[in-house]
Amino acid sequence: MTTVTMSRRDPARPFSPDRRVVALDGLRGLMTIFVVISHYFGEVPRGLSVFMVGWLAVDMFFVLSGYLVGKLILDKSHTRNFLTVFYVRRACRTLPIYMLCVLAIFGLVSLVDRPWAHADTTFPLWSYLTFSQNVFMAARNDVGHEWLGPTWTMGLEEHFYLALPLLCLLVPRRRLAAVLCIIMLAAVCARAGILLLAPDWRMATLVFLPTRADVLICGVLGALAIASPRTLGARLELPLRLAAPLLLLVTCLLKLMDSEQGIVFQVFGPLAVSLGCTAFLLTLVRGAPEAIRFRSPILCFFGTTSYAVYLTHMPVLGLMHGLILGTKPDVGTAAQWGVTVAALPVCVAVGWLLTRLVEAPISAYGRKWSWHEPASAHPRTAVSAI
Repeated sequence: MTTVTMSRRDPARPFSPDRRVVALDGLRGLMTIFVVISHYFGEVPRGLSVFMVGWLAVDMFFVLSGYLVGKLILDKSHTRNFLTVFYVRRACRTLPIYMLCVLAIFGLVSLVDRPWAHADTTFPLWSYLTFSQNVFMAARNDVGHEWLGPTWTMGLEEHFYLALPLLCLLVPRRRLAAVLCIIMLAAVCARAGILLLAPDWRMATLVFLPTRADVLICGVLGALAIASPRTLGARLELPLRLAAPLLLLVTCLLKLMDSEQGIVFQVFGPLAVSLGCTAFLLTLVRGAPEAIRFRSPILCFFGTTSYAVYLTHMPVLGLMHGLILGTKPDVGTAAQWGVTVAALPVCVAVGWLLTRLVEAPISAYGRKWSWHEPASAHPRTAVSAI
């Protein structure tokens, strides 16, 4: 994380809850780099633990999703066609590349009859197409084929996209924060219950929405806080900037003391790190000096292509190691290091092409579905107060 300084936020970027925050694109880009580095150089048989930062990046992705989707719901839930437009736009944004990648990977695996292209545990194609692969992962305590392993986050987020708009429509705005906090507490209790009473279901604490809802909801609470100027006044700016590194430090210490597989870390670690991520995200949204570093064109490029890179970086790595060395990915030899390093620009190029040729045009179509204001609506701010 960036170092907290005592200077005030950038006066050239006055805070407004309605403006686009370019720094969030850069933050997403940095987290994408973290995931790729972790999978390529850390989470392989002879990987280096120093590169294993993917767990932090995934939680930040969830917090970002919670914040952006929560802000959109707070902004547009009063429109007459809210649910229709929301789900159409989400489908155009998330489904095309996902479906294309899943079908392409299944096709490749069926055509390449080599040990390096297969996995000990596999799930049916329909489970990925219906975002129910998480059920198989939990039941078998395995992520399935490595090339499709990252899709568990897609399944979890799709369930979140289905549930959150309905929750926000059913719960009065003045009670929404309290209900969300209760759901967060329930998620923490669910993780504890599974780990204490049914430890063989450990994977369920990772891949199910009811056991990970606290991470996503932290982002939604951040959107609620931004919606109310009273909630995040100037007096809270410094505490927010201090909270992010302190909470992440506490999480890292907990991880070191209890180990990644320890019950205490698995129960409370996701909540602690997501609170820290939310605090840091809010400092960027409010224009703190740290935000300048995240407006880097390089980081924003990775932020724009993050979805495609995230879905394709594992099959790219697996294919290159298999075709060139005839083995699964690792970094135990100079040749393996060379292939892994060479896979980096390839996965970036594939992600960029998919973003430009598939995601961008279909997302542009989705944005043509416009929100219809109620006939009796009065002018209002983009995000209502709590």
